[in-house]
Amino acid sequence: MWDQPHYVYCIPGSPHPVLDQLETLVPGNLVYARGGTVNHPWRSRLEKMDLSDRTGITSCEVLSPVHGAWLTESWLQHNGLGYEVETVDVSGLSFWDDSVENRRHLEATGRSLVADMVSQGTVLPHVPDIATPYQFMAAAWADHRPWVMNVWPCGGGKTLGSLLGALTRRGPILVICPAKARHVWWSQVQEYTTLKPYRLKPQSDMRKKDITLDEYLGECRMENRRPLVVIGAESLPDHLDEARKVDPTVLILDELHTHGSKSRWKAIQQADGTVSFEAKKTRASGRDSSRVDRNTRAVAIMEASRLPNLSLRIGMTATPLDDGRPRRLWSQLDLLLPGAFSFSYSKFAKRYCAARPSQWGGLDDKGSSNIEELRARCALFTHEVPYSESHSALPSTRVQVVYLDNNQLNRADRWSDQRTFGQEIRRMAQEAGGNPLAREMLIEARLAEACSRKRRFIVDEVLQGLRGGGKVVVFTARRRETEMWAHEIRRAASRGDEQMGDIPVWMGHGGVSETDRDRMVDAYRSSPGPCCLVGTGQAFGTAVDGMQTTDLAIFAMLPWKPGDFTQWKGRFDRLGGRATLLKVPIAVGTYDERVVDILVEKFGPIRDFLDADELEGMDDKLLGLEDEGAIVQSVISKLVEQLSA
Repeated sequence: MWDQPHYVYCIPGSPHPVLDQLETLVPGNLVYARGGTVNHPWRSRLEKMDLSDRTGITSCEVLSPVHGAWLTESWLQHNGLGYEVETVDVSGLSFWDDSVENRRHLEATGRSLVADMVSQGTVLPHVPDIATPYQFMAAAWADHRPWVMNVWPCGGGKTLGSLLGALTRRGPILVICPAKARHVWWSQVQEYTTLKPYRLKPQSDMRKKDITLDEYLGECRMENRRPLVVIGAESLPDHLDEARKVDPTVLILDELHTHGSKSRWKAIQQADGTVSFEAKKTRASGRDSSRVDRNTRAVAIMEASRLPNLSLRIGMTATPLDDGRPRRLWSQLDLLLPGAFSFSYSKFAKRYCAARPSQWGGLDDKGSSNIEELRARCALFTHEVPYSESHSALPSTRVQVVYLDNNQLNRADRWSDQRTFGQEIRRMAQEAGGNPLAREMLIEARLAEACSRKRRFIVDEVLQGLRGGGKVVVFTARRRETEMWAHEIRRAASRGDEQMGDIPVWMGHGGVSETDRDRMVDAYRSSPGPCCLVGTGQAFGTAVDGMQTTDLAIFAMLPWKPGDFTQWKGRFDRLGGRATLLKVPIAVGTYDERVVDILVEKFGPIRDFLDADELEGMDDKLLGLEDEGAIVQSVISKLVEQLSA
């Protein structure tokens, strides 16, 4: 059930009251009671036992994950409890030490490991020349751990760093990533290694010349070649059998924060009054009535993280607290360290999210508590690379926040052919109620309306960038704006006194196939002259490599989650990039101003848990305090009043 490196504390005698609390005080602990005779011993979870069943207890046993053992010992000693301790698989594990001496040691160890990979013919000879010190450290850090969490900024070379860590083990590698990142993995694995990767494509994207997974695995066996299979996370519920066929020893979870969810189980009330649980499923859809309900994505990713032969799990993320609250961490940690932060989310939430009963039922888990303790526990497996370290040799992305007065805005376009934005927002507001998903959709609709009102300003900014010979990226709100704006940019560029000729303008969103989006990003990256890519932030804002050659980037829609903001910005802060000017236009008198408050509020908890130095001063930029004289004073006053209220 639980194979984490751990300590076993044996406490003689009847259970002390603190033992009833240890599973909550140190989420991940398991406390057992022991009793019986030599010939008929028994062992049972203490928290499952009624007080009337405890008369025969002769000793208790605490299983504590290695990163929680220091807390467990503290509680036992504080309560005067003596114990005997055994260790299981903890040799060589230590907490991260950021001293110069330790970093040099890790880098030297990593360089030696990578040199061995090159000599063995696994890693290509040019890699030691281009790898960064922290990528070498990543190999050394993963070499003797069963789990690694790489918290590296967007564009910090997470793919290469994780590959080097994965290659410290033998056996098949399974990569689970957002579907749109499969192309990046497929290309970069071949750029850095001699491995032949396999992308699991949807059946509709398969071509006659494409081999199947079974054929690929057969080739690997015949040629004694190591398999590396990439599966899109969105399709994983349909491809769990394929993941099992890979039988990986290494699992890489790219964009870890997008995979986890605490909502995995459905409570079933039994006739006798007891409650059982079953994995959540999504309803079958479509015309094919033969389809059966399938596990949700959260359940599928959980099952993949529990595959039996895994010896190393690597999680990659730039934004583990993507909504600014620690409640998002439990599911991510549980994928990397199954059960080691408790199989019960509620215990984690009570300890680290200041969780309390909600007036609507369930838990109010929007707070944070004991963050320093949580950070210390995570230091046993987390390799955090600050933005200042990963991007020290790169041109910095300059963020310029522009407040647009009413005379700089146009009227909002329509939500659809049938409805205006106002009509659609009123309809959504009526349906929102207590539905969190509906409320998020309402927020995004209001932001989309604000985005639509910036069309005239955005098109003018794009044309100025193109006239200067620059490469421009625009992140819009919806497909409708994407198509309309791309058409208007093409038309404007070919007309007027300064006709710019046949400038490439690519347009993409969720309705464009992944293959076509990959092609347009590749074409954009390799374009030698002025060009423009217009797309939704949802389609291009994460797991896409190729936009670092951008001169001007514009967030027409303001991303309202801190994770989205840093992910979208990370498309331009990447190796091989140039200095990018990122413009964030905020429409005065619209929902944009409310979102500024949300972002500023949520940057705080992120900085408490992570170094997150890429967020340094970002709240001031968004509040318009960086250049006070350039901002309308009434807007600043309004925002400051809201923050202090």
